[in-house]
Amino acid sequence: MRTRDELFRQAQRRVAARRQRAVTQAQAARETAFALHPELAAAEDAVRKAGLALAMAAAQAQPQARQAEARAALEAAQQALAAARKQAGYGDADAAFAPVYTCPDCQDTGTLNGVPCHCVQELVRRLRREDINQSSPLALCSFDTFEPDRYPTAVDPDLGVSMREYMGKVLQYCRQYADRFTPESPSLMFTGTAGLGKTHLALAIADTVLAHGHDVLYASAAALVAQLGQEHFDFDSGQEWYHACTEAELLILDDLGTEYVNALTVSMLYELINTRMLCRRPTIYTSNITDPAVFEARYTEKVASRILGNCKEFRFFGVDQRRAGR
Repeated sequence: MRTRDELFRQAQRRVAARRQRAVTQAQAARETAFALHPELAAAEDAVRKAGLALAMAAAQAQPQARQAEARAALEAAQQALAAARKQAGYGDADAAFAPVYTCPDCQDTGTLNGVPCHCVQELVRRLRREDINQSSPLALCSFDTFEPDRYPTAVDPDLGVSMREYMGKVLQYCRQYADRFTPESPSLMFTGTAGLGKTHLALAIADTVLAHGHDVLYASAAALVAQLGQEHFDFDSGQEWYHACTEAELLILDDLGTEYVNALTVSMLYELINTRMLCRRPTIYTSNITDPAVFEARYTEKVASRILGNCKEFRFFGVDQRRAGR
């Protein structure tokens, strides 16, 4: 898991590599053309020398007649070069030998009007998406692939509506949440037994929020706790995971309840959750634990209160959707 600063640095390195590649390819095309048509090289050299002669005449304040001669010589050399280019099939040589940049706006410098170019921002989003795809089925999870029709139509006594209607409303809320996301959006808690779509909707939100240009991190609770524990005991570590998780505009912490729990685990989770809460950065949690008392017993009252008391909670109902229809 990389911090946003690390992603920016990597994106800028990739953009710089694109520019170097474009310049190198243009130079190679130019050298190939000169090897096939030596007269081009000679004509360009003549233009260069004529240009230097005119500049020298002006710098030395030579007589106007001498400067006019130098200017006429330069114009003649330029006409000869244009004729040589046309004869060799390079009518628009400036375009033929110019670097072809991936981003024409910043010409692969990575900067536009003094700020990072949109091409760098897009690369950052792509790199973050790669990070999330390595540890989750992000590419398979979207709002369009979430199917409320797979939930039961029978009215649930506790809900007062059918599970299908209820899950449709949950889907609608999640769409709106993602579309309107800001770093001040509320945290969410998805609870329910396995296979009800909690991770699916969390990742669908991540996909949309990423597309809108925000930094999103995804981590399973088990992987996060293991990595934070390793960083805790590694004094040479830069605590990359911890810093990435605390600074992300949206953190998705998946499958709370599957990680190994001890005093250190609870302490690390508390520090992370409390930091994000104090900084008002939203987090989406998913968990198979549906009983608040069990949740509190597992994580202690102070951790449970910061999660459950700081989230808009959605309970997922129904049957395991991974098995539905199979």
